Amino acid sequence: MRLERPSRTKGRAAGAREEEKSTPPARKKILIDRVIQEIEHLPTLPHVVMRVLSMAESPKISALELSKTMDQSLAAKVLKMANSAYYGGRDRKINSILHAIVMVGFEAVKEIILTTSLFHTFHDARDVQALQPLWQHSMECALIAKRLAWIYRYDSLDEAYLSGLTHDIGRLVIEQYFSDQYWEIEEKREAGMDLLEAEKEVLEITHAEIGGKISERWGFPANLVDSIAHHHDQGWTVNPVLGKILYYADQFTLGQITFSGMLEAFSKEGMNYPATWDSSDLESVEQILQEEMAKAQSMFTLATDKSPNTNSPPSS
Repeated sequence: MRLERPSRTKGRAAGAREEEKSTPPARKKILIDRVIQEIEHLPTLPHVVMRVLSMAESPKISALELSKTMDQSLAAKVLKMANSAYYGGRDRKINSILHAIVMVGFEAVKEIILTTSLFHTFHDARDVQALQPLWQHSMECALIAKRLAWIYRYDSLDEAYLSGLTHDIGRLVIEQYFSDQYWEIEEKREAGMDLLEAEKEVLEITHAEIGGKISERWGFPANLVDSIAHHHDQGWTVNPVLGKILYYADQFTLGQITFSGMLEAFSKEGMNYPATWDSSDLESVEQILQEEMAKAQSMFTLATDKSPNTNSPPSS
């Protein structure tokens, strides 16, 4: 996953940039901890994200309540995505969240909400476009993690989806607030160094550790924080099942493990697909995973589209 270095000035605190240049490596971790806690440009996620996650535990939460949790801007983006040709929007016009649920399904609408919420939060289109490979990988990972959660009967598909969507958020933070170090890390990777080793050498902390701290600050459930923080080292302590789902989704989308190899790895971990499935079922599942990978490109395009919204103002 090669990233092109953008030629632009980063929007960041000048003091942090100067301190970043002069800080010895042993103090970099302390600096990053402070930046994660204090820098005003690190936004919080919309409340609707946590409402979606809580629906697994609180099935009485209605679609109407979910729609009221979104602000007007986010709701408009959700409706725009639901009205796209990708979701079959050529022949009908969706003008409310409730209507979207009826037309494209609740699961699809929740995917749209989680995805657009993250892009809505990091709304700088220049950053998003410059880091397209990173964002697209995150969306691929989200879709595959959700499918794996279904295969292995994990109780919250939305948690699995969000874990994949946000697992590399630490890399985004490094790029935005420590851009010199970010590209130094990329250069070391191109020279053959492992990503985590490069991050440790340059920053004394990995993007996974940073992602864990950010997700904790955002109020994610402990099992989500744990899976994000350990999506490389497999050091899960809260919910190893979610951790394994994210770990193998990441490996699969990066091409580091095959479908059959992934099934075997899960089996060795004591996680098995339904016993009634035969070889044709597995072939169908593999095809579905490949289709989900292709779907990520379309979702990325829709989520980052800045063209005017032609819908009516969203209503509930």
